This record gives sequence, C-alpha cells and structure tokens, in this order.
Amino acid sequence: MNDYDPKFPLLRQMLALSIVEKMDECGFELLTNPRATFGLSRPELAERVYFRNVTQDGKVQVRVYTSVVGGTNGVPLQVRAEGKDAIRVCATYETLSGKTRGIVKETRINRTGNIEDIVDRTYTRMRSAYKSANTCERCHSCGAPKFVSKNKKLCCAEICWKTDEQKRTDELSFNKKGRGYRNYRRRRW
Repeated sequence: MNDYDPKFPLLRQMLALSIVEKMDECGFELLTNPRATFGLSRPELAERVYFRNVTQDGKVQVRVYTSVVGGTNGVPLQVRAEGKDAIRVCATYETLSGKTRGIVKETRINRTGNIEDIVDRTYTRMRSAYKSANTCERCHSCGAPKFVSKNKKLCCAEICWKTDEQKRTDELSFNKKGRGYRNYRRRRW
C-alpha cells in the first residue's frame, strides 16, 4: 500500500476501517459516546474511544483514543484530517470514588507512513500499555496501582495518604481555578 495521505478522504476511511478492525480483533470494546450521553450536538463527530479491561473487576483499563469519527447518522467513518490530533494509548484506573486516573501513558502514534505501519505501531503501544498496567507497582497500604507524578516519583492512584476532607478541599480548589477563558489584564503601553 502507498503512503497514507490525509488529504484524500478515501485513505482516511481506509485507515479508520483498519483501526476499528484491529480494535475488534484485539478484544477492545467501544466506550459509550459522552456527547450522546449528555445530549450534546453532533454526537457522530465525537472521537471513538476503545477500551479493554486489564483486571477482572474492570478497575484498570487500557484505552485507545483513535481519532476515528463518524459511522452513524450518515457521517462516513474516517480519521480526522491532518494536524488535528494523533492516536493515543493509555491505561486508566477507576478510584473508589468513581473518578478515572491515568496510570500509564504511551507515546502518541502519528498518522504518517503506510496504513499497516500506523496500525502496527498502535498495536505495539496497546500491548506495551497492557503489560505496564498489568505489572505496575501497587500501594503497600491500599493496594491501588501507582503512577509517575509530575515530580517523577511513584504516587498512589487512590491518594490514600490524604483524608476524604482533604481530597474534597483539593477538588474544590481545583474546580474554582477554571480551565476556560481567564480574565487577563491587558498591558497598556
């Protein structure tokens, strides 16, 4: 097969079909669409996210953010256009409070080269994330998996060294910061 070129919709559709076929072949399931769940507009344009449970209870999962959109409501199944995003693979842990935390992050898969090569790189990252999530170090006090923090140290995913009150105050202070538009002061010269 020739090199993948995102300018051609046919090649984007072929890559999308190859990725979806590989996900099915490897036993990954499609995660429910958050846009449809919350009643947001155009749920067919949301990225398809696939997951596979690592543990029996489903607390640890490998997730693949495929950059594949469409497939419903008359929108063709294809990957996003060039420069929009890459394929990402990670492992997540569901805490006792129901939140999801990332515990393993693999390097992104850029959509360049042959279609088979892109799918093979995705498969390699999926296997690596599964192995890392399955063999990761566990917390000695609560048994939750550990992840590498921003300070490059291992940290418990349950954050078990804090009380429930401390966790709530941290969450409230984080939510107050906001993530959207910030009111910056303009400089006047």
